[in-house]
Amino acid sequence: MLIRIHYQGDRLYLRFAICLSVSAAWACSPGDKARAPDWTRVPVSLELRLAEGSPAPGLVPAAVYGQGKTVYLHPEAQLSNSDIVRVEAVKTRIGKGLILQIWLTRAGASRLKEATARHVGDSLAVLIDTVVIAVPVIQQAIGSDPKLPIDIGVPLEPKEAQQLAASVSKTWPAAK
Repeated sequence: MLIRIHYQGDRLYLRFAICLSVSAAWACSPGDKARAPDWTRVPVSLELRLAEGSPAPGLVPAAVYGQGKTVYLHPEAQLSNSDIVRVEAVKTRIGKGLILQIWLTRAGASRLKEATARHVGDSLAVLIDTVVIAVPVIQQAIGSDPKLPIDIGVPLEPKEAQQLAASVSKTWPAAK
């Protein structure tokens, strides 16, 4: 009889633990934030932030759009809209996604070069309208010459890529 009571007690505990974990997952889930971003939103905000693969104090968890993984972002942006002079969205040759060609201010280019030189081998998250869309590994210092664009690949489906390209062109109209 004692074993049976103990077994039922463990079973109740297990049910409670499962309910608790399901409730915690539901409470911590992004809910409406998990829906597809509005790529037609204007103006477009663009940020580059250092990212880690595991949590640490001061880092902010963020889901990577369309990849089902989470990265942990440093709170300060290495690059933001105030560092950008011009952006052009260019179709890729494979027809999926697009390339954002970004021209930076002199100060932005200098800051990005310094940050990426210090963090070769680390990850750099690309955020569009606060959504992490790519997390490439830094291979070398980036952004040394503000006269030359940096290229950022954006892995989106064709319709989303087209919407984002239109929003980018409205945010940063072509020079006439």
